[in-house]
Order: sequence, then C-alpha cells, then structure tokens
Amino acid sequence: MYPWRFGEFDNVMDDALDIALDYLICTGQAVNFREVQTSAANAIADGWRAGVRNRIRLTNLAIRAVEQGAGSQNPDKPM
Repeated sequence: MYPWRFGEFDNVMDDALDIALDYLICTGQAVNFREVQTSAANAIADGWRAGVRNRIRLTNLAIRAVEQGAGSQNPDKPM
C-alpha cells in the first residue's frame, strides 16, 4: 500500500516512489523507513498536483526532499 495523501494517483507516482526508495535504501538514507517514505510520497504528491508527470522528475523531487530534510537536522543536537 502506497502512502498517498489523496485518492487520485497514477502508476507513474508508484514507480517514482519505488525508484526513490530504492535509491535512498541503497545509499543508507532510509534508516527511518516510514518517515522517509512519507516525506518522499508527499514530495511526489506535491509535484503531481503541480503538473509534473515525468517519472524521473518526480523521483528527483522525492530524493531531494528527503536529502534536504536530513540535512536540516542538526546531528550534534541530542534527541
């Protein structure tokens, strides 16, 4: 089951999420899988609603969102 925020979706969105998650897993960026999956799916959904229909562009939006989200966290700050 894919974590889309709305009822309208397309196989292109599913493919983009799969590709993005494969990349993020292989690069060790998906340690907290649910959080990463949600962030990537939200970025893809936002892109889709903005009119992006290209699978690779949607994939790049998802990867960028996760990488920027991880970069904004301060590793020296205790949780």
